[in-house]
Amino acid sequence: MKKFLAITSCCIAIGLYVQAQTLGEFDPKTNFSQALGKIKGEKNLYIANFNVNFQVYNEKEDFKQGGRAFGGGAYKGDAKASLSVGLTGVSEKDVQEATDKLYQDFLDQVKAKGMNIITADEAGKAETYADYVKLEGGKVSVSQYAGLMTATPSNYSYYAKKVTEDGKVKKGGFLGQPHFVYAKLSKDLNDAIIANVDLFVMFVEDKNAWGGAGANIKIKTNMRLAATEAIISTSTAKIKLKGQNTVEGITSTVAFYRGKMGLGPETMYVGVLKDALPIGDVVEATKVQSYANNRTDFTGTSAGLYTIYNPENVASNEAKVIQVDGKKYAKGAYEACKKMLDHHSSTFFNRL
Repeated sequence: MKKFLAITSCCIAIGLYVQAQTLGEFDPKTNFSQALGKIKGEKNLYIANFNVNFQVYNEKEDFKQGGRAFGGGAYKGDAKASLSVGLTGVSEKDVQEATDKLYQDFLDQVKAKGMNIITADEAGKAETYADYVKLEGGKVSVSQYAGLMTATPSNYSYYAKKVTEDGKVKKGGFLGQPHFVYAKLSKDLNDAIIANVDLFVMFVEDKNAWGGAGANIKIKTNMRLAATEAIISTSTAKIKLKGQNTVEGITSTVAFYRGKMGLGPETMYVGVLKDALPIGDVVEATKVQSYANNRTDFTGTSAGLYTIYNPENVASNEAKVIQVDGKKYAKGAYEACKKMLDHHSSTFFNRL
């Protein structure tokens, strides 16, 4: 018996050690919390949103306009830098299975608290959703965010204000903030708790990506569950400036809302991360740079009374594809998301 216990303890220790190697420091925080005492005894919950977003590709540009050099007597050409980086080996099946497992974990946690889960069909009868469209989960979309795969759970239905022509789901809400919708929805559902889960697994880190002379882009790889950051990617607008990128803010969130007070919820718990949660040993650590210098024509060509300058325009294109193990990627993403989901869910449910 002593030998069995020793072996068991050793196995547990090894398991914990492996997990500690995979995930970095976990630093959760509550972004907003109010009136949690009023949820005491509430037994009904509706899952209005459950998305897990996986970054697998990113591209961006930089452009420096040429023209007359400082001091005159010379002209600079244009400089343009383009950079793209992507993961290969990650399949839709991998991210779907990770999302389904996270969703089932969440359902188990809700049911363990003895709560009743309101179905999408029941929620669809609410006045709030009168002009909304019902969507089915279990699909992976590449339209929601540039370079990201967005997965919703299988056997799960939800509602959207509309779906754009390019497939982007709009959740509605004043100034695009869905918690205003959730306040009204909770009231329609007899003050039920409304859950919103939106998680972002990223691998491109572009802090201080731009800077210096010429067109210059620098990124490094760092797989992580994002805290609050921005996705910076090449603009796809039909009319745009050279080197123009789009910037879209994201925040990994596990949030709960109940009741309505004014325009917003009476009770609110918004769980986030203070800092990103690193996921190690999955994506190769590497740096990628694309740089184009503004070439200068100092002499020009004499044309009698005039001097004609013809500086060279320079363009740089850098691309990198990183091979990953799809199963290992999905496992790392699942473990990081589960850590955050479990922490904030249990923190909230312990107030019931």
